[in-house]
Amino acid sequence: MTRPIARDPIYRRRRFEGETIELCVRWYISYRLSYRDLVAMMAERGLTVSQTTILRWVIRYVPPFEKRWNRWARRVNSSWRVDET
Repeated sequence: MTRPIARDPIYRRRRFEGETIELCVRWYISYRLSYRDLVAMMAERGLTVSQTTILRWVIRYVPPFEKRWNRWARRVNSSWRVDET
């Protein structure tokens, strides 16, 4: 008997894999690609995704991703100095 794949709870009941969603959201935020560029890039990988789907992913998943990513983010020190130039 096969066991179900362990998935992250935030991706439950989603058609696409969590890796695909993370990849699109990360590329949109990091590299400021347009939704059309991401659709073309996913088409090269053999996935058919619409622009509005990626838009919904960005709106839905950016806040939970920020919470997760901020765990490992370094704190910014409040003091800084400017070197002489």
